[in-house]
Amino acid sequence: MKKLTSLLIFVGLAFNVSGQEKPKNLKEVLQADWLVGSWETKNADGQVSSHTFSWKIEDVLMVKEYRENGELRSFAIISLDTDDDKVLTHSYGNRRTSVGELKVEKNKVFRTSTWKSKKLSGEQIQSRVESIVANQLASGAIQEAGVPELKQNIRNYFQRTSGANKYTYEKQGEDKMVMTRASKNTSGEFVEREPVTLTRKKE
Repeated sequence: MKKLTSLLIFVGLAFNVSGQEKPKNLKEVLQADWLVGSWETKNADGQVSSHTFSWKIEDVLMVKEYRENGELRSFAIISLDTDDDKVLTHSYGNRRTSVGELKVEKNKVFRTSTWKSKKLSGEQIQSRVESIVANQLASGAIQEAGVPELKQNIRNYFQRTSGANKYTYEKQGEDKMVMTRASKNTSGEFVEREPVTLTRKKE
């Protein structure tokens, strides 16, 4: 009887082990091959910004780079939480770090981002405000009449040390997608910006 019981336990364990599903990888969970590549857009001032998604380790680890006129502004690592089958993002750039998650629904990829940054002194903030305003005036991006509003917006940006963003990437053809960004304001509400159309950069 003991031998029979032991045999049944062994067979049961063997069945459970052999019946286990193979662990999923990032590619299987994300299911958004169309997102891989470099996507570019140009604003009214001729400045080019790009978002590049690429495999660091095939099917397992992805990276995302954001550049403005070729200069790297932020870098993100995209990986899979195998316990919960969640796609996680860890971003680093400028003075901020952020963590978030990617989810896919058909031709849309949704990205959340909760960020934090180092607190700046009043002098540091003022220095950055003056530098940015001077560059904007020199490039013709703004006129004198718009300086007060720009200064206040920049000051508000650098005074914050945490926040949250939401991004939607929607495929609209083989070489076209639309990105919509929403940022949480001081009232805790998400405010959407104007959608941006990006085209796939040809190699």
